Amino acid sequence: MENNSSVLDSDIVKVDKYEPHKIANGKNEVTFFVASDEVDLADLQRYRIQAQTDYLIAINGTGKDYDCLKLADNVILCSLNEVPLVMQAFQRLHSGSGIIGMSWDEVKWAISGNKNIEFLHGVAGGENCVALACEQFISKLQRLSSNYPIKNVMINMFADISFGCEQQDFIIQQIDKNLMVNDATTFYQLSFFHEFDYWKKGEQGCCICMFLVYSDEENDIAPVIIEHDISQKIPNSTQIVGNSIREYLKQQQQRNKNG
Repeated sequence: MENNSSVLDSDIVKVDKYEPHKIANGKNEVTFFVASDEVDLADLQRYRIQAQTDYLIAINGTGKDYDCLKLADNVILCSLNEVPLVMQAFQRLHSGSGIIGMSWDEVKWAISGNKNIEFLHGVAGGENCVALACEQFISKLQRLSSNYPIKNVMINMFADISFGCEQQDFIIQQIDKNLMVNDATTFYQLSFFHEFDYWKKGEQGCCICMFLVYSDEENDIAPVIIEHDISQKIPNSTQIVGNSIREYLKQQQQRNKNG
């Protein structure tokens, strides 16, 4: 898909991306930045104040512990090639452009008070795109490993206009069957979207994006229950995100305690 990460606009909520020495153009409800050792903390803080940012969200594509993460209200862990998709999927969580949708107040409630978020996605094209995207997605769910309970789950489904209630219900059923969490609220958003390569070629396409919001408090009881007795096709290894966030979350919790 195309990298549209420079500026992400919304009719309701302004979502933007920080770049070095950038001048704010009005208020940003959300400002993203890609975490690295090259981020200047003083300049990032300047931009945050200048843009009156409600949520400064770091995207960590390596799992490393960077100094700039101290400034972030939330940290989204993903793979490097998912960075543009993370920003697009988050920006459209509250767009209400499909059959179902979330409000910005619901997004804020889901992420407030819990810093660590993990991103997973599955994408496929063609006649069986929904089932194939679910297979990819479920294979990644089965690789989750964290001692921290999941507090909230936000799911954004991208699809073309041929997508209907039957496909939507199938995705929801597969997620409910393979990810069961206690005391967590799950939000769904459907976005009609036409920028993936599949759809440019005239094919059907489906992309499922999930944001898992973790508690900042460790829990020794595994909070995620995966149903392993379901027959699954295993996608190509290059499509699997096997990031474990256990050590990353422990590092972040220790840094938060140390102030």
